[in-house]
Amino acid sequence: MTRVVLGIADQVVASELRSTLLEVAGVEVLFVADSSQELTRAVLRESPDIVFVHDGLGPEPVLQVIRDLSLRRPASAALLVTSGATTQTAISLMDSGGRGVVSYPLVFEEVLSRLSGAVEWSGQMRKLLAGGEGGGDSSAVSRARVIGFVGAKGGVGTTTLATHLAMDVCQQVQTMKVCLVDLDLEKGDISSILDVRHRTSIADVAKVSQDLSVGTVGDAIVVHESGLHLLLAPQDVRDAEYVSPESIRAIMALLRREYDLILIDGGAHVTPAQAALVELADDIVVVVTPDVLCLRSLRRAISAWQSLAVRGEEGLHILVNKVSKQDVFPYSAVEKLTSATVLESFVPSMFKYLEPSLNARDPRQVSESAWWKVLRLIGGELRVVTASARLSAGLASSSSGGGATTTGGSATSGDTSTRSGRSRLVGADRGSIALENVGMFPVVLLISLIVWQLCLTGMTFVWSGLASDAAARKYSMTTNVDEVRAAAARSLPAWVESGMSVKYPPSPLADTVEVSLAIPMIVPGWVRLPVKISTTHSVVREP
Repeated sequence: MTRVVLGIADQVVASELRSTLLEVAGVEVLFVADSSQELTRAVLRESPDIVFVHDGLGPEPVLQVIRDLSLRRPASAALLVTSGATTQTAISLMDSGGRGVVSYPLVFEEVLSRLSGAVEWSGQMRKLLAGGEGGGDSSAVSRARVIGFVGAKGGVGTTTLATHLAMDVCQQVQTMKVCLVDLDLEKGDISSILDVRHRTSIADVAKVSQDLSVGTVGDAIVVHESGLHLLLAPQDVRDAEYVSPESIRAIMALLRREYDLILIDGGAHVTPAQAALVELADDIVVVVTPDVLCLRSLRRAISAWQSLAVRGEEGLHILVNKVSKQDVFPYSAVEKLTSATVLESFVPSMFKYLEPSLNARDPRQVSESAWWKVLRLIGGELRVVTASARLSAGLASSSSGGGATTTGGSATSGDTSTRSGRSRLVGADRGSIALENVGMFPVVLLISLIVWQLCLTGMTFVWSGLASDAAARKYSMTTNVDEVRAAAARSLPAWVESGMSVKYPPSPLADTVEVSLAIPMIVPGWVRLPVKISTTHSVVREP
């Protein structure tokens, strides 16, 4: 089924075109927009195959609308409906990303011809954007995954998490090309965290975004000594005005072709540049801390993104950072306050481990393995590493050594995710925990047996005292052996009675009653303890 959206303000033209399309089998008109803003929202929401745009649509210029849609939804083919088709019109349309011109008044054969060509182009473009999966086209070019990190408010750790995750992936899978983009245009700190200097920035690329090339972007890329590629924020805050949503879309489109993974720090303020990131990224991770103020900021940001029609709340991932046992606001409550997906992995408060690396401006100096394990758990949930990259890392692991970041070069630690979204590293960690538990089990069992045996020894001493006291009282009334033994047995548990013996040697002035109990042994002969415990009571007979 070919899905179509119409952007036509003239109701007569819209009615005629809709009637014409209804005559074509397999075509469904999803929406008819009567303004450029409404058309943009409809295309972003529906992601149609074909978009018909009338040259009388307003208020924004039609060619600018088509250019914007081609960048935001590259698989949607735009066709211009005009009554004044000329060669210059067709050239301008192609420069703007359109796929053809439909003349008005409408001719069914022309509409069908333009529609068929646009449908074929849209189908091929979708295969290319999907990396050729299922298309059988070996020449299809894969697209890099774009993951954006934004903060609900300032100071939640967005830049630190994005930077350390990018470096960890780069160290783990050295065959992957990873690019870290600083889109926090006014307060970008990636260059400070990594101690890099740069002359060109994303603002310089944005200035020439209408005529981008690989060389243009390459000149602005800074390659860190770890192998991580960086596209940094401008040093002069005044240059931030050059970074527009349109330039970001053009830059991202080129970066997708050059890299395997793109991580972007979007800052903590809702700006046009951040909104473009939230719309374009494959996944958006909103970093929050477990406190009321941060969650209120999260709600304001989500409302702003929804009002700009860039992404709904359900399309967000929430990452809780700086979790501590002393938090008044529990981590588990975050999930109840949002309909977004809260990542199962949370980041504990670990500033004391991160502070030395921040002061040294080198994330690789973080020696705490728990920090890198948490990052890999997050990477597993976000699927930051593709299956092919994991395979390459596994094959190359025998010749690659571990880095200072404790990421290692082994096949186990080099893998970060599986098809199900869970990292293989998680399985390795769980396996290590299981082995530790197996090793500790005999020790715990031995301690438990010793404690239980000591308890039985103490209880045997108590029982022997009770039994000898009962036997002495009975012996003061009768010397019948069976009755004395029966009195002692009645004060004991049935399972202890079998190991009891009673002695009472007579004397001229006093009689002594001695009751002995065998200590119950959990494992017979496993420890050397007295075999029996005896307690003696004397019976003094009055003359």
